Amino acid sequence: MIRRALALALTLLSLTAAAQTEIPTPQQFFGYEMGDRFTSHHRILGYFEELTRRSELITMRQIGESYEGRPLVLATLTSPKNRARLDAIRADVASLAYARVDANRAAEIAKNTPAIVWLGFGVHGNESSSAEAGMVVASELLRNPALLENLVVIIDPLLNPDGRERYTSWFHRTRGVRANASPRAAEHYEPWPGGRFNHYMIDMNRDWTWLSQRETQARVAAYREWNPQVFVDFHEMSSESTYFFPPDAKPINPNLAGDIERWLEVFGRANAAEFSRRGWPFFVAERFDLFYPGYGDAWPSLRGAIGMTYEVAGGGRGGSQYRRDDGTLLTLNHRLMQHVTTGMATVRTAAQHREALLRYTYDAARTQIDSGKNVYLILPGSPNFATLVDLLQRQDVQVQMLSAPVTLRATRLDRDSTESRSFPAGTAVVTTAQPLGRLANTLLEKAAVLDKTFVDEQRAKAEADEPDDFYDLTTWSLPLAMNVEAYVTQGPLAGTTEFRKTTPPPFRAAAYGYAVDGLDPNLYRFAGQLLESNVRFSVIDSDAPAGDRTFARGTLVILKGNNDAAIDATLERIAGATGVSVIPLESGWMGGISFGSERVRNVRNPKIALVGGPGTAATSFGMLWHTLDVDTPIPHEVIFAETLPNLDLHEYEVLIFPDGNYASRLGKRGVDKIKTWVSDGGTIIAVGGANAFLREKDVEISKLKLWEPPKKKDDDKTTPDARYNDYRIPGSAFRTSMNARSYLTFGVPRPPAVLVEGSNAFQPVAHKIDNILTIDAKDPLISGIAWPESIERIKGAVYVVSEPFGRGQVITFADEPHYRLFWRGTLPIFLNAALYSPTFAR
Repeated sequence: MIRRALALALTLLSLTAAAQTEIPTPQQFFGYEMGDRFTSHHRILGYFEELTRRSELITMRQIGESYEGRPLVLATLTSPKNRARLDAIRADVASLAYARVDANRAAEIAKNTPAIVWLGFGVHGNESSSAEAGMVVASELLRNPALLENLVVIIDPLLNPDGRERYTSWFHRTRGVRANASPRAAEHYEPWPGGRFNHYMIDMNRDWTWLSQRETQARVAAYREWNPQVFVDFHEMSSESTYFFPPDAKPINPNLAGDIERWLEVFGRANAAEFSRRGWPFFVAERFDLFYPGYGDAWPSLRGAIGMTYEVAGGGRGGSQYRRDDGTLLTLNHRLMQHVTTGMATVRTAAQHREALLRYTYDAARTQIDSGKNVYLILPGSPNFATLVDLLQRQDVQVQMLSAPVTLRATRLDRDSTESRSFPAGTAVVTTAQPLGRLANTLLEKAAVLDKTFVDEQRAKAEADEPDDFYDLTTWSLPLAMNVEAYVTQGPLAGTTEFRKTTPPPFRAAAYGYAVDGLDPNLYRFAGQLLESNVRFSVIDSDAPAGDRTFARGTLVILKGNNDAAIDATLERIAGATGVSVIPLESGWMGGISFGSERVRNVRNPKIALVGGPGTAATSFGMLWHTLDVDTPIPHEVIFAETLPNLDLHEYEVLIFPDGNYASRLGKRGVDKIKTWVSDGGTIIAVGGANAFLREKDVEISKLKLWEPPKKKDDDKTTPDARYNDYRIPGSAFRTSMNARSYLTFGVPRPPAVLVEGSNAFQPVAHKIDNILTIDAKDPLISGIAWPESIERIKGAVYVVSEPFGRGQVITFADEPHYRLFWRGTLPIFLNAALYSPTFAR
C-alpha cells in the first residue's frame, strides 16, 4: 500500500515537473509581465491554442461567433483518464442533473465521476482583469494536474469579445508610454458607449434567461451539454472597492435548492482563507444578491449548480493603474491575481467536495420532481404564445399540451382570481414537478416571494430617505412580460401530450391578393421584409369581417394589382423566411370588407432613423437597435444626435430617440430643425428621459407634465419633506387600460402589463384619444414591489401617449417598450409607431 502511494506521488511529481518545463506562462508566451497591458482577443485565443499544442490535458473548441465575427470558444481541462471517457462523463452528469436514474445509481455515479467546474471570464468587456486571469488560471491548472483527476474544468476565456475589443483598443489609443494612475486622466474615462456591453449594447449578464443575444444562445447550448456543478462568473466593480465573493446578499431567490446557502458559505470560507493568508481585504453578504434569474450566477443555480459571482475592484475606470482615494495604487496585475486566487481556491474546493457536489445536483432535480406542485396553463392565441414556449424549451424546461379540452379550477396569473374555466386543446402545460421545475416556476410565477425581513428593511430605508438595496428587477414573469393569458393550478394534470409546434400552411398562389392576420406572431418581421423588397402593401385599421373569419386590426393586405408580376414568388420567399401564415384572397370582396375600403390604408415607407451617440443611454439605444436590426428587422438608419443639425431631416419620416439627454447636443439650430420637421408631418418616438428635452421651455414640442403631489389646502401650512431619494419602483409590473381604436395598438389582443423602473410618471393629456396606454387608477400593481407613495404617483399615469404638433406628432413611452428584449407585451406598440405613423398622419 505504501509502495503504491509512493509510486502515485512520484508519478504526480513527475507530471508536475514536466508541466512546469513545458507549459508557458502568459508572461513567457507574450514576453511581458501580466498586468502591464491588456491582451487582445485574438492573442488570448492564441495563448489557449498554444496550451493545447503543449498539453494533452486541455482541448479547445469553438461554440459560436459574436456579432462582430469573433470566435466564442471553450477550453476543457481534465486528466487523460477522464478525457478518454468524456462523453460518458457528460452523459452520467446529465443523468444526475435531470434525475434520470434512481438514488442507488445516482450514488454510484457521484462516487465515480469527476465534477464539472465552469469558470466564465469577461462577460463585461471593460472589466478587463478577468480575461487576463483566465489565462493564468489555465496555466496554473496545467502545472497542477492532480487537481484535474477529480474534475473537468471548463474555461470560457472571453464571454464578450466585442465589448473587450472596444474597450482595450480605446485604452491603448488613449494611454501614453506609461500608465497614468491619476483618476483625472483620460484613460479612466471611456467614451460612449463603453466596453461593458456587446455589439448591440446588451448587458449579457442580464440575458441568461432571455437568450436574446447570439453569444448567450451559444453559451447556453454548451452549458446544456455539460450541466456543471460549480459555475463562477468573474467581474469587476468600483475601483474604490475591495473584493466580493459569496455568501450573497439578501434576497435569495426562494426557488433555489434549500442547500444553496450552505454551499455558498463553503466556497466563501475557502476564498476567505486564501485572502486572509495574503492580508487582502474582502467582503461578503453585501450588495450582490441571488434573486434576479438572468445573472450568470442565479441562472446556473436554478439548474442545480452552485452559481457564484466574484467581483474585484477595477471596472471601466480601473485601467492598468489607478490611484484610489486612500492613496493606494490599484494595478491590473493585482486585480487579475486576486481573480486567479479565487479561481484556484474554487477549483481546489470543488475537487475536495466532488462527490457531494454531484449529489447536490441530483438532489436538486430529484426533490423538485417529487415536490413540485404548480402547474401552469398557457393559452394559445396570443401573438407571443409560441415565443414564450420556445424560450422555455430552449432551456430544457419540459412543456406539454392538452390533447383535448379540459375544464378545471385555476388561478388567473395576473389577477389572483380563482375560477372554473375551460382550457382548449393545444393549451401549453408546464408542471414544476420536473427536473428544471425551479427554473420553470421562477420564469412563470407572478412574482418570486421576497423575504419579509428584507422588505421591511427596505421600507425603513425608504422612510429614512436612504437608498434601497434592490439590485435589479422585482418581477420578470414571462406571461406578464409577453401579454400571454396564463393560469396556475395544483398538479398533477391528466390528458396531456408532448407539445407540438404549429406550422403555417404552405404558400398558395391566389388570383387577387394576400393577407396576413394582424395577430400573426411574425407579422412585423413580414412587414419589414415587404419594405426591404419594395412590395406595396396596406393595413386594415379595424377588425374586419370577411366571410367565415374576421381579420384583426393591423392585418396586412398585399394586392397583386399593386405589385409587379413576380409578387407571388417574392411573397413565397418572404413567407418562408419569416414563418407567417399567408391567407390567399381570390376576390376583392369576401363577404364583408372590400379591399379598396378607406379602412384599408396604403402603408407609406416610414424612413426610420434611430438616434444614438454620446448622451444616449447605451442600453436603451442597444435594445431598440437590436429590435430593428435583428429581432424584427425593419429598414432604418442609425444616426448620431450631433449630426442632426447638419442633416436634411426631410429624408426621414420617423426619428426615434432612446432614453438620454439631448438638448445640449442638438443646440438651438438642431432643435429648430426638429420643430420644423415635426410641424411638417414628422413623427418623434421618445423613450423615457428622451421626452425631457421636448418639454423644455425653449422647445415645447411636448406638453407632457410629470406627476406632482396634490396641492395642499389653504390652511395647511406644512412643507413637504425634502428628499434625496424618491420612492422609486424597482422594476415592477402594472395593469393598464388601452385605446383599442388607435393604430398604435394593432397586434395587442388585450391591455398589456407594463414594466416600470424608476420614479417618473407622466400625467395623462387632455384628449382621451391621445392616451394610448394608461396605468390602472384603482388597482395598478400586478407584480413586484411598489411602496404606497410610488403607487399614488403611478396610478392613472400615462405610459404611452401621442401628442399632435403641427401636422406631426410626438409618441412618448414612459419606459423601455422592449425591456431587455424579453418584455414583449408593449413591443407591438413601438413597432406600430415606427412602421405606421407616416401612414396614419395626424
